[in-house]
Amino acid sequence: MVIATGTLLKHVSLGVGKVVAVEPTAVHVFFPGSDSRYAAKLRWPAASALVSTAGVEPNAWLQGLTTFSFDAAAGRYALAANFLSHSKAMAEFVASFAEGFTDPAYLGTGKGKRERASRWRAAHAEWLQAFGNGQGERLVADGEVPELSRRALRVAAHVTCLPGMVEQAVLEEALEPGEPVPQFFEALFKVLPGPPPKARMDAYFAAADALGARPEERWPMATLFPFVAEPLQQVLLLPRSACAAAARLGCNLRFHASPNWTTYAALRELSVQLLEKLQAIGARDFVDVECFLHIIACKRPPAAATVRAPQSTPTTRRAGPKRASSAAPRAKRARA
Repeated sequence: MVIATGTLLKHVSLGVGKVVAVEPTAVHVFFPGSDSRYAAKLRWPAASALVSTAGVEPNAWLQGLTTFSFDAAAGRYALAANFLSHSKAMAEFVASFAEGFTDPAYLGTGKGKRERASRWRAAHAEWLQAFGNGQGERLVADGEVPELSRRALRVAAHVTCLPGMVEQAVLEEALEPGEPVPQFFEALFKVLPGPPPKARMDAYFAAADALGARPEERWPMATLFPFVAEPLQQVLLLPRSACAAAARLGCNLRFHASPNWTTYAALRELSVQLLEKLQAIGARDFVDVECFLHIIACKRPPAAATVRAPQSTPTTRRAGPKRASSAAPRAKRARA
């Protein structure tokens, strides 16, 4: 049996784990089932009778855990001090919403500006009314780009007030008539229903980038409409909350400011695993996972271990809905 850093193995009592370091006489293995941020130190070769790599299935979350650091005081490798196991993260969520995803305070009314779940669900209902039953595909085939934009903006209006989202004025500017817009909608409906193959998602990300968004707006703009269209299949990536929450959960999203398959797939795999666990407290789809990640990201970690968002993704709020008239619109400049 070959044991190397990154190998997944199964222990007879501790379950499946990831090898994070190998020494001449010991192997350090992180077992998520232990509910600890520390990797276990197994003496070698005695431990060889207790572990096996046979039949261990790939685990994207476990394989994507962030780099472990050696804790000299403990003599063990560990994740960041603000690491949360899935069970502890669920406890944090329940501390905010005692009844989990069925808590009236979580479900909201759909009117509060910061009510995430109810606003995502309202946007999904609006999408079904605007584009369901093949309406979107027919509008694309007929070249009805102004109507596509009008309906898309109506859908987005439910959620563009949420923290981390692209603003309504930015979407209006991006979806103004121009060559990239019909290509964007054509690519969008090709990734629905999801989950799409990598090639189609790459083509869609390229079409979304062509709308001319600023770096911090690219991910929200690219993942918004697939997410509200199919919250059981597609995920939303808001850089600040997604990266901060993933870091607390020990997951490396391999983030890049430009939408890409690698980062998207990492978030989706994390979301799939979270949804499976969160169903125990009432989660239904990736809307609930997105709200969960937002809560985990917003919880203030210990001062010494504050998670910072990627430097490329600061959120800048505009003072008004439009730029000054003397400045050329960003989307127009990008298309020139």
